[in-house]
Amino acid sequence: MVYHEVREVNGKKQNYLVFNKRENGKWAKKSKFIGTGVLKKEEILKLREEFEKELKIEKIKLIEKEQAEEIESLKQVYLSKINKLSREEFENFEKSFFTELTYNSNAIEGNSLSLAETSLVINENITPKGKELREIYEAKNHAKALKFIKEHSGEINELFILKLHSIILENISEKFAGRYRENPVRVIGSDFKFPAPEKAPQLVKNLVYWYNKNKKEMHPFELAVLFSCKLVSIHPFVDGNGRLSRLIMNAILHKEKYPWINVYMKQREDYLKAIRKANDENYTLILDYLIGALKENMKDFDFLD
Repeated sequence: MVYHEVREVNGKKQNYLVFNKRENGKWAKKSKFIGTGVLKKEEILKLREEFEKELKIEKIKLIEKEQAEEIESLKQVYLSKINKLSREEFENFEKSFFTELTYNSNAIEGNSLSLAETSLVINENITPKGKELREIYEAKNHAKALKFIKEHSGEINELFILKLHSIILENISEKFAGRYRENPVRVIGSDFKFPAPEKAPQLVKNLVYWYNKNKKEMHPFELAVLFSCKLVSIHPFVDGNGRLSRLIMNAILHKEKYPWINVYMKQREDYLKAIRKANDENYTLILDYLIGALKENMKDFDFLD
């Protein structure tokens, strides 16, 4: 946490922003001088935001410094844009974005509903003719999952993961909803060997431990993407792993006030290629891809030129 500290030096007030963190059992302090005398509250808040941004960029591990700076810039543009929207304008934006997000995430996994049909299902409760009931519930469930994430104020933990998965498979596969798989799984078109089913529960617990250990050390964007990829590589459930992984990535981003990312169906092959690389712990391609996807999302909603 960053706080404002005033020090008396040779009879003069000197202002610092201070950040404390615990490293290897010891407290480490980092401070930044921001001026002398009495500073206005608004000025201190602005300088603190800039200092916090610098600290986040310093946390990078896999992403380049330039990428981290770009992500922070995109975040600030996003926050600035949505803060200028009226309540009605924001609700319309979110409705449109979440409809596209639901359509694309389900389409990537084989759902045949079009964007217009997805909108009918989740916004007007109308069932398009000739569509399977499973596909209808996939759309409704994804919308429910997004609502659950928005309203969730707790931690990202195992219970959160299981609850989110149970929402995804509600009325589709109740037997497997929110329950770890008990059989081996294979993904068509991939030769990646997923962990044995008996290892899945512990591997998810290990992933949550990894998240808690790294959430203050890694840049939030990298943390969200790697968590998503690591969850897919475990493939802890019979069905819904891809949708779940993207939802949790967005849950982490949302928790840290970063923009949601909509992975487009039209870029499915590029996305899956990057995911296959990430299964082998090569995250460069997926990080590059998702930064590009975020920029395209923002351009599509006129948040960027």
